[in-house]
Amino acid sequence: MKKIVVLFFSLTLIFFSAKAGEIDTNYVQKFKNLFMVKGFLLNNGFQYIITPQNNDLFTEKQLNDARVFYTANIPPVTGISLNVKGIGFTYIFKFTDDYLDTTTRIKSGYKQFQMNIYGNKFGFEAYYQDYARFYFHYKGDEILAKNYNADIRAYQFGATAIFINNGKKFSYNAAFNQNQFQKKSVGSSLTVFGLRYNEISSTNMIPDSVRKYFKDYPDLSSNRNYAFIFQQGYAYNLVKNGFYFSNALFLGVGLQNQVYEYPAGKKSRLGVPVTIRGKSSLGYNGKVFFGGLYANADYSQSKIKSLQTQQFQYTYGIFLGLRAIELTKSKSQIRQEEKRKKEAAAAEKKRIKEEKKKAALEKKKKK
Repeated sequence: MKKIVVLFFSLTLIFFSAKAGEIDTNYVQKFKNLFMVKGFLLNNGFQYIITPQNNDLFTEKQLNDARVFYTANIPPVTGISLNVKGIGFTYIFKFTDDYLDTTTRIKSGYKQFQMNIYGNKFGFEAYYQDYARFYFHYKGDEILAKNYNADIRAYQFGATAIFINNGKKFSYNAAFNQNQFQKKSVGSSLTVFGLRYNEISSTNMIPDSVRKYFKDYPDLSSNRNYAFIFQQGYAYNLVKNGFYFSNALFLGVGLQNQVYEYPAGKKSRLGVPVTIRGKSSLGYNGKVFFGGLYANADYSQSKIKSLQTQQFQYTYGIFLGLRAIELTKSKSQIRQEEKRKKEAAAAEKKRIKEEKKKAALEKKKKK
């Protein structure tokens, strides 16, 4: 697995080192990103669902009612993002355990790190997320304070490469990273390849009251997944006088090695996860100041003979940032400017020549 990750990162770096092609300056304005800082106030949600399958002792409805929902309780958090010369780093954190929390429930532990680099044709994203302490419920019941497992931990990390098919006119950077300016409304189809790892584990993962429904895994203690994901999507950016409204939707499938651990041993199964991802951003993208609202959601589902697992994450919030930039010019703009300078120099040379000729004629007439 480590070799695959190294290979993936290497290929992505090769993509970035390759010539991406020129942009259409009627649609996109690039700039040299000297420094950018962005602050967030946001809400995060994470839910993991395990549903027993194919147990002949129970009906399909009983099995469906026995599915277990693991839900993290994460109060509103804050974050900061730094972007230096086009490379972005984001860290999400909490002020205190009680900051803006409106419930009396125990808080879940939460960490998140991200980095990104976006070019005209390719984009790269890497992330790490860690959740600890979950509430659980089943049979459609509400979450109760007693249904709490301090031992549950879920974490995931991965990397994705994004191919932007209409990168000449559509700026993924301007739409979701505010690291360029989109001049005209335009969209693009997108292709995503990704590697990811996720795990949820606990010494007592399946509650006693529903354990009998889980035929092969009643004492499940860990579920680990190694996945290769392929997604196809489309994004569009509506712009007007610096204001923008961007949306993107990705649908895909993958190939996933699933490892289920329990006290007596472990089993490995091959799964085909279905994945959905949505992104949205609304705000103002000025030369120095920018800000707005954003929302992201990710869903994945995988099924084997005995279990179905689903994972849902969402984030929404507000952001505000500032930057120091230097506007750049494309090669075509530079060539056009050089052409205009040459034409202006030739015109000036011609004018001076004509003036000298005229002066000589007048001098000759006086004689």
